[in-house]
Amino acid sequence: MGKLQEFSVMFNNNVDVFQNGQWVCGQVVVNLNEGMKMRGIRLKFYGHAYVHWTETHGSGDNRHTESYSASETYFEHKVTMYGKAEGQSGDNPTLPAGRHVFPFQYQLPQQGLPCSFEGAHGYVRYYIKGTIDKPWKFDHTVKRAFTVLDMYDLNQEPTALTPMAGQKSKMLCCLCCASGPIELQVQTDRTAYCPGETVQMRGNVENNANEKVTHVTAKLIQVVSFHATSKSRSSSSTLSKTECQGCAEGQSSQVQMSLTVPAIPPSSLRYCSIIDIDYALEISGHIDGAHTSMDMTFPIKIGFIPLRSYYPSAPSFPAPPAAPAAPYPPGADAAYPPAAGMPYPPVGDAAYPPAGGYPSAPPVGVMPSAPPPVLPIAGAPGLPPPSYAECQTGKANIKDSEDSEYTMGNMDFAPKYTYYDWSKHPPV
Repeated sequence: MGKLQEFSVMFNNNVDVFQNGQWVCGQVVVNLNEGMKMRGIRLKFYGHAYVHWTETHGSGDNRHTESYSASETYFEHKVTMYGKAEGQSGDNPTLPAGRHVFPFQYQLPQQGLPCSFEGAHGYVRYYIKGTIDKPWKFDHTVKRAFTVLDMYDLNQEPTALTPMAGQKSKMLCCLCCASGPIELQVQTDRTAYCPGETVQMRGNVENNANEKVTHVTAKLIQVVSFHATSKSRSSSSTLSKTECQGCAEGQSSQVQMSLTVPAIPPSSLRYCSIIDIDYALEISGHIDGAHTSMDMTFPIKIGFIPLRSYYPSAPSFPAPPAAPAAPYPPGADAAYPPAAGMPYPPVGDAAYPPAGGYPSAPPVGVMPSAPPPVLPIAGAPGLPPPSYAECQTGKANIKDSEDSEYTMGNMDFAPKYTYYDWSKHPPV
């Protein structure tokens, strides 16, 4: 690695899950085994959505590939942590050998931020990118993603507590003997859920046919629609599945199933115009032999704030990290450090910069005035913050066209979503 031993972005208290309006606080760490000449150290705070896919059309000599894409940006803010401001003339400074810690803070926009999401043909992604801007040489870069949550409140859904019911009837084609219908009836307990909650399904199967109903299944389906400038594309995936037994010919049986909602993003993906997310329960009765299944689909809503009428008292969640005592000094800029030429604020009896001029960084282990308090993720009024779990679909590679093979940081990232463990707090 040469001179550069470490170039990393760290979050205060390891907090990497935020809401709109909250402060993203942390430090950029640069560790050098000898001095490095540079124009400066830059930091970019970036939030955007992007969709892209390709399709092949035609055949033979007319066969061609078309590309479809769209993007939208929610914020992009750049700040210089050390050295010259971008585009500024003058001599390039040399950052001396040693470990340098540069604190930062950035306040997310107050509204209009969709929830983080990583999908098959697109994403909503938020990250911090650091750059060591080196004259006449390749820059060093580091990337660190974080999660932004849109706290979709199920209490705002007027039909959230309304059960859904469906019925399916099927006659089997049989030339040799008479066969009656198979009747499948199912009802859900409600229409809207949070990750960690359980969907309850009850009903019955009435089998008047001469074939066995082998089993009844329930699947939680996620349908994601990606919208490019001239075309849309959808992908569907099964997030979880359960089943119960069916019944023999001429018999009946009860349907009783439960399905836990995994860590997934909320319905709709509000505030994003190029990606939509829908959820549904797909309930199927499976029949022995070469017969098609009996299928019913119930649309459901997924949110992050649970129904107060269903859970009137709060579950027990871990306490949020302790908040620092004092905020950074106010300024016109949402990001920290101070504007070029301005000193770091005092720390105890020590003032920055010292007589020798502006420092390369605050001394190791010494922070400027504490950053804004780390606010807890809001739930329903009176509810402490929930715990978080990585997205059910796993990690995605966040390397994009702006990143090189030398970009530092973990390129595998999974958004974290609210997750309510109600196992010790049953509903009324």
